[in-house]
Amino acid sequence: MVPLQPADAVMTEKLNALLDKGLQDGVFPGYHAAVGEGDTLLYTSFGGNLALYPERVPMTENALFDMASLSKLMGTTMAFLRLYEQGKVSPEQTLAEFFPECYGKEEITLHQLLTHTSGIKAHFPLWLRGITPDMAAETILKEPLGLPTGQGVVYSCMGFILLGKILEQIEGQPLDAIVRREVFLPLGMETACYNPPADALCVATEGEIRGTVHDENAAFLGGISGNAGVFASMADCIKFATMLARGGEGYLQPETFAKAIRNDTPGMEENRGLGFQLCSFGMGHTAFTGTSLSVND
Repeated sequence: MVPLQPADAVMTEKLNALLDKGLQDGVFPGYHAAVGEGDTLLYTSFGGNLALYPERVPMTENALFDMASLSKLMGTTMAFLRLYEQGKVSPEQTLAEFFPECYGKEEITLHQLLTHTSGIKAHFPLWLRGITPDMAAETILKEPLGLPTGQGVVYSCMGFILLGKILEQIEGQPLDAIVRREVFLPLGMETACYNPPADALCVATEGEIRGTVHDENAAFLGGISGNAGVFASMADCIKFATMLARGGEGYLQPETFAKAIRNDTPGMEENRGLGFQLCSFGMGHTAFTGTSLSVND
């Protein structure tokens, strides 16, 4: 992305006012926001605090945010698409090809996991099931479906945990190593990671939680999970968003990108592509910790 270009004065004033109001009204304690067009960064601003307890810490330009469910897009989905281009995995493969026992879920496809149409429940607490982390996939597979497969969109963290396990099985590596190789390094996302180092300056997500993934299932899985776990700075997010705004140019093949952002759930509760949430103005994703990404067509 080229250096920051002066934004329209009216736009800048409106954005500043909106963010200031959010701070003043207590909607959020701190923020970092950016707006761009194509390769051009038009606006960026940060303010407020990155932590309130045990003491206030001002927001910084390079602070790492817990990306929460944006990890599904920035990590798991992008890694899947890269391995798909390498011929290592296909959306049409089924769970039976990866797990010895699927407990009636043998025919669920990876496409259905990516589009949240598998029927696998949205969420349940693995950390309360009396299991070890290496039993997570089997526990998810044993759980009854929340909806018949293919009958609707159920946004499922559990389905993406399975996707992460599948990628690990294919590559014989932990998910964080796969994502670093296939996503962070190629896109120049220099500080993006799972399990930030102890000296990283991280934004708090609840109380005094800083630098530890907020999602309880991801934390139970050691901070590396298909549904959550990525930490990233705004600079990282800008690089990722720029790639999307350019249609994946230089990172994904045009046909792969088009396949990923095609609406595969017409007439259902949500418009979904492969890992992408789609809407009338474009694509993106939101996350529980308050992070969000939107790319307009």
